[in-house]
Amino acid sequence: MRIKSNMALYRTLRNLKMLHLCRFHAELCLPGLTQVRHAWYKPTYVDPIVDKEEYKDGKLPVDISVPVKAAPSFMSSTFMYDPLVSKFVNVMMKGGKKEVSQQIMAETFTLIKMKQLERYHKAPESERENIETNAIKIFHQALENAKPILGLSTIKRGGRAYQAPTPLTPQRQRFLAMSWILAECNRRPVKTKMPIRLSRELLDAYDNRGKAVERKQNLHKMCEANKAFAHLPMN
Repeated sequence: MRIKSNMALYRTLRNLKMLHLCRFHAELCLPGLTQVRHAWYKPTYVDPIVDKEEYKDGKLPVDISVPVKAAPSFMSSTFMYDPLVSKFVNVMMKGGKKEVSQQIMAETFTLIKMKQLERYHKAPESERENIETNAIKIFHQALENAKPILGLSTIKRGGRAYQAPTPLTPQRQRFLAMSWILAECNRRPVKTKMPIRLSRELLDAYDNRGKAVERKQNLHKMCEANKAFAHLPMN
């Protein structure tokens, strides 16, 4: 037993020595830099701005003397890039196959565009102004309609558990809306392809109907039923 404890102590000291040498080597190679999430940048570096619209109004000063961080691979200055679509692709991705999710989103937007254009041409002149044909705007509005405002949290008091309504953060609202839309897509017939199922679910949510919007309404009804416990403090 004494020999095993000595060997464990020896390995621990050896690992600490190697860690100290690595830190010393890094300080020699990159003096004055701090590591933040696997990136080496000084605090004076600013985040990149890739949106071209922010440069057109002239309010954003362009100072070439200020160092700028490198833009991530998923950011782009093209008009087709949308941060919300990128987040939805990441939520939909399975097994690290991001290209498959991106292809599904591209086909989904194409189907939405075709359906809305067909609806636009069939509608009379007086109703055409109210028909949206931009697939990105339809996607954003569908998520807004599926976002819940309140959620239920379990609070234990006196040996009992109560479901108290609590406000949700914007990040949690967005994640729940995306998860519900994808979950309802998976519940549709498997024989139908994913872009068709997703396009139908987004159009239903855009019209403020569908299973995802119904789940949001049911959650709000449960929060309304448990409003008597809203005064209970969180743990």
